[in-house]
Amino acid sequence: MARKYASVDDYLSTRSPEVRPLLDDLRSFIHATMPGATEDLDYGVPVFLNAHGVPVLYLFGAKRHVNVGFLRSADLADPGGVLQGSGNPSKHVRVVPGSPVDEDLLAGFIHQCSGLKP
Repeated sequence: MARKYASVDDYLSTRSPEVRPLLDDLRSFIHATMPGATEDLDYGVPVFLNAHGVPVLYLFGAKRHVNVGFLRSADLADPGGVLQGSGNPSKHVRVVPGSPVDEDLLAGFIHQCSGLKP
């Protein structure tokens, strides 16, 4: 069973110092890119809901990387095949501290998530 956290801030505070700043930046980026987004905790990680109340994204902070996960990746256009993982329907983009973040790529997926409805 996943550890329970009191809040998203609580979850973030327990992550590796190596990835914590990246998690903070990605959290802000998601909110700036998806107007009306709210956040909650599910499966022990931060989950972001779009303005329709649909859970669409999650952040997972590993020791040395962050996964930006898309809970309904099967509903997203991914012509470059960049989404990783064997999850169905959830896939992710791995982001590593110190490496450039392709904000245009992430924003494209996040904008698609904005329009997903129940």
